[in-house]
Amino acid sequence: MIQLFLFIILLCSCVAIYILNGQDMLSPAFLFVIGFALCALSAVFFTERWAYEMSPEVFGIVLLGVAVFVAVSYLCSVVGKKKKAASTNSDDRSWVLPVNKGLLLAFVVLEAAVLYWSMVEILAAFPAETIPGSISRYNSAIKFTDEGADIFYTPLSQLRSIVSMLGYVFAFYLAQSFVLKKNQGRWIQLLGLLLACVLQLTSANRTVAAGYIFCFVLAFFILKRKLENDRPVIDVRAVFTLVCVAVLFLVSFQSVAAVLQGRTTSSDSLGYLSSYIGAQLPNLDTFIQSDPQYGSSGIFGYMTFRNSIRWIGLQFAIPEFVYQYDLPFNTMNGVSTGNVYTTFYAFLYDFGVVGCIVLTGLMAAISQLIYRKCKLLNSGSYSGLWVIVYTMVAYALILCFFSNKFYENIFTISIIYRIIYLLIIFWIIKYVSNRKDKVSMADRRVSWRA
Repeated sequence: MIQLFLFIILLCSCVAIYILNGQDMLSPAFLFVIGFALCALSAVFFTERWAYEMSPEVFGIVLLGVAVFVAVSYLCSVVGKKKKAASTNSDDRSWVLPVNKGLLLAFVVLEAAVLYWSMVEILAAFPAETIPGSISRYNSAIKFTDEGADIFYTPLSQLRSIVSMLGYVFAFYLAQSFVLKKNQGRWIQLLGLLLACVLQLTSANRTVAAGYIFCFVLAFFILKRKLENDRPVIDVRAVFTLVCVAVLFLVSFQSVAAVLQGRTTSSDSLGYLSSYIGAQLPNLDTFIQSDPQYGSSGIFGYMTFRNSIRWIGLQFAIPEFVYQYDLPFNTMNGVSTGNVYTTFYAFLYDFGVVGCIVLTGLMAAISQLIYRKCKLLNSGSYSGLWVIVYTMVAYALILCFFSNKFYENIFTISIIYRIIYLLIIFWIIKYVSNRKDKVSMADRRVSWRA
């Protein structure tokens, strides 16, 4: 069975990457490959359910993509080691993000206000008998039409973007508090994270909400490793536990999102997992076997850079640039396999096999460079910003088995705005902290003189 053979190769690749990277399970190459390994394993389990046998074409495309990503990321890491500046030692904690409970409460109030304002707009634009019913109508509109795209006008749309970044900041704060074993303002941080998640869930952004949880986990391991003087802190048992938690999270997350969005939950959790984790490979097979005409859309990067193209279309009033993804739903052996095709679908759709090589290599290079910056933690209090940026990149990488998450969410024009919002948030935190330190120092001087 060819999908079993693919899984074994990918699993062996993960082991090799783990050893070559000094027992580092947070590296871009490991995260990229482990995602496809889990996808291949799921395809093995559901082979009979789908009556599916992987084609040599899909087998070759996945291995080619993985090989390119691993090779480029390894080369970048080798070059990075030669040029790397001296890392900060484990006793240097300049990276610690200051905790000001008053400021964090102000952030929470902002989140609550934006959530309330958003719900008012959703209920007004999509009235229904219940709140979940309105949310469901809104989600359907933004998924399958352009009807719901314009209900949030500036400044609300900008405030929603800021709150989405606050979710990552609160996730980082929580990770930091557990690593440093300090409970300072932890309940505020948890509340801020929950409010950010609710805002995303009401807007059909389950992926972003799950990204906050991923940010917390990854940031925890990155910061803990720094305190352990760069000693690997993740073992096989920890990975196994995280995989089990992730599976349970996917099942429960579906139910929570369904309730908030007014959908009925499915009792077929097995079918849900199969379509969510493993169906991308048979879907990619269906696409390749259809003998597609690569690049026939007439728009450069039609599928790969759709979000950026759409932004240009909206800004400059170019109607043909505002379109929906070409992602037809599939069934196999009478079982729905969804409409996601791995990240290679977009590359093949637009540029063929050559596009797979070039775009995968570019993705690997960018990811590795960001990871190198993240690991150093030598940017003072702004180090947390690099950690957050990498968690977003890492989350996109591990979901490449699912769809084109990297070029949809990271290699876009919108990422510039997201980083700017993060910079503003971190500057505010640093400014308030410095003001507080100056006031405290002044108070001590007055007390000493008295």
